[in-house]
Amino acid sequence: MSSAVHRRMLKEYMAIQKNAATRPHLELLEPIQEDNLLHWQAILLGTADSAYEGGRFKLDIVIPTNYPIQSPTIRFVTKICHPNVHFKTGEICLDILKSEWTPAWTLESVCVAISSLLTNPEPSSPLNCDAVIAIGPHLNPPEFSSCVRVCRQWNKTFVPFLWETVDDTLFSWRHILKQHDADDSKGDKDEGWLRSIFVKHGHLIRHLSLSWKVSILAAGLSGQCTNLLSLSLTTSALNKTTREAEALATAKRFKLEDGGRTEGERAKKGVTGPVLVPEFEGLFVLRAAMWRSVAEQEQDWTTNQHLWQLVRSNSSLRTLRLSLSEAELCKMATIDVVYDILSSLKDITRLESTTYAILLDRLLDRVPTIQHVQMDSARVGDGFATRTFLGLQTLVIKTFVSSKLFLELLHSLPNLEHFRLIAVDNYREYFRDAALYLDSTPSRLKGLHFNIGKSFDFGKMANYILPWLPDLTEMTLGWLDSVTARALTTYCRSFQIFREPGGAQSTFSLDDNREVSSHLEVLLQECPQLRIVDAICHRVDADRMLALPWICHRLEVLYFQIVGVCRLKAGEQKNLPSIISANDDETDRKLTNKEDILDRYRRGQDQQNKIFTQLALMTHLKVLDLGLEWRNLGHAYWVEQYEVEGQKYVRYTSPYADTLELTLQSGLDQLTGLVNLEVFGFEGINHRLGDQELAWIAVHWVRLRVMRGLQEDSLPMLEPDARRTKLRRRMQELCPNVRHRSLRQVPESYS
Repeated sequence: MSSAVHRRMLKEYMAIQKNAATRPHLELLEPIQEDNLLHWQAILLGTADSAYEGGRFKLDIVIPTNYPIQSPTIRFVTKICHPNVHFKTGEICLDILKSEWTPAWTLESVCVAISSLLTNPEPSSPLNCDAVIAIGPHLNPPEFSSCVRVCRQWNKTFVPFLWETVDDTLFSWRHILKQHDADDSKGDKDEGWLRSIFVKHGHLIRHLSLSWKVSILAAGLSGQCTNLLSLSLTTSALNKTTREAEALATAKRFKLEDGGRTEGERAKKGVTGPVLVPEFEGLFVLRAAMWRSVAEQEQDWTTNQHLWQLVRSNSSLRTLRLSLSEAELCKMATIDVVYDILSSLKDITRLESTTYAILLDRLLDRVPTIQHVQMDSARVGDGFATRTFLGLQTLVIKTFVSSKLFLELLHSLPNLEHFRLIAVDNYREYFRDAALYLDSTPSRLKGLHFNIGKSFDFGKMANYILPWLPDLTEMTLGWLDSVTARALTTYCRSFQIFREPGGAQSTFSLDDNREVSSHLEVLLQECPQLRIVDAICHRVDADRMLALPWICHRLEVLYFQIVGVCRLKAGEQKNLPSIISANDDETDRKLTNKEDILDRYRRGQDQQNKIFTQLALMTHLKVLDLGLEWRNLGHAYWVEQYEVEGQKYVRYTSPYADTLELTLQSGLDQLTGLVNLEVFGFEGINHRLGDQELAWIAVHWVRLRVMRGLQEDSLPMLEPDARRTKLRRRMQELCPNVRHRSLRQVPESYS
């Protein structure tokens, strides 16, 4: 910070402290840390009699190094609904922060101007309503709840958005449902409140996801949830209310001599209740009474009917998900009932069912509108292989599939675009006859996804299967061997996306027990249309990677690890400057391997410059992630601990030593052209980033939004890393909009 800026900020700071009593709407305006006058925070108070009365809104303020010539960067940290504030980023659209800025403005006067902006325009103005409608689809329920309380007009506009989607597994729903029948909930969020919610707002719900029997019953009893586009129904023994859990525990505690139930009594079928509609007569088979009271059995009978009535009363459904435990509700007397109900849904295009033994061919016959199906297992009728079904586009089977059935599915579903399964058995005799099964007609499949790790060896069948998948553009596979890589480049000339299943779930033990894995470099070198490589657990050897130039210049997302880089050890790196500059005998005596160190240093620099040269050609990159926090106590055979000032820590292994060095000296500055980069990751690698590199990143990667590698450590019993903390704070000063997070958290979606 220049002396001029320092003097100006000190002057403003003193004036702010002096004027504190004269600005009631500015609760706080001060530097976040006293030794850093370039990063401030402010708290604005909502003006009385305005839509924001009673609100406290935090601002983040970053001062540029040429202040006051250039305006500060100010954003709302607190979520606020205002047509001049970006709801997600907090960016403020105010002319004095842009084209109308002059050095006469101060931080205090700017904050006062922002406070005035909150009440102008009026919340009921047409401009504001347009803003509300524009941002509505991007808000989640808690954000909506804040919005509807702003004013009557916003309430009217936001309420349909608020109730468009209801999922009883999210936010405070679980707590409400668990406690709604407890004694202390009476008169508050109790059974009456729950049912009134669906009575009042059920007609607004378009996407309904229910996994508690009490919420299924409430929605069904309301009779108002009849405009659904998607419906997800799940039952689980884990979702019990307070009263249900207490009743179950009490019933199990009773001994036989005290009136407890015998095993035979528990196995008897439960009681029924009235049939809600004539069509339900004889459709359901009662389950065993188990520990349920008669009242609970009757309620389950009623709930089961309301569940299916919910489905039947929404003929406009497009998506239906069923994961129903027969141990919780009733069984269907016959699977024909399921086909009948599904066939009544004239607009349905997606079915996900893990409950019923549905025959795929019969489903497609009865419900020809179906385009996307997810099943627990693959079942087809006897004549399936002799028929074709043109409507199905996506098929997900959550289990293994036989080689024969796999080929039959490709043949009978000629318009199938995406096929996702666990794996295929590798009986080669079937794959050798692929032409016979497919009638010598290539499949139109675009995506083939195996949701299994390294244990599945697709290479044994790649050269039999892939010649019949010329349109394949996407593949998910836990292990990319050389045979599969070559087959993809040979037979699938439009290949664009390679992913590994699970991604960041694959972690490795404390031991540096790795193997150079995958043959990703084959795809990078031979697939010109490649756009996405999402394979952070795959490791590519540096020399093998540099053997041929990459031709995938349209690459947008790249998750992988580069290993085999020639790097110096920590002690050698520390002594490197003296090795390079020394000519005296003393240095020679201390470092007998000086020539070896210099040779490895030069080789490593040459390797890394070539790698950066290669990466620099990928100018469309939005995501570049080169590392993974692989250390995991849960995967360790033994853990060594040590103590510092009475605090115990685990001795974790150091970052991988043979990974890419992210310094300007090693060639990072060659990546100037990656102007579209939004995510940059380097967890678990020996990156050697410093202040110079962070400053360079701040200048050249202006679209960067996520950085992985400097976030707060989440590993248990890990000694705090002061250098990492310092680098993170420096990056936050340079780029306050960049979030620091680990790949183990939910990753962003790019397609």
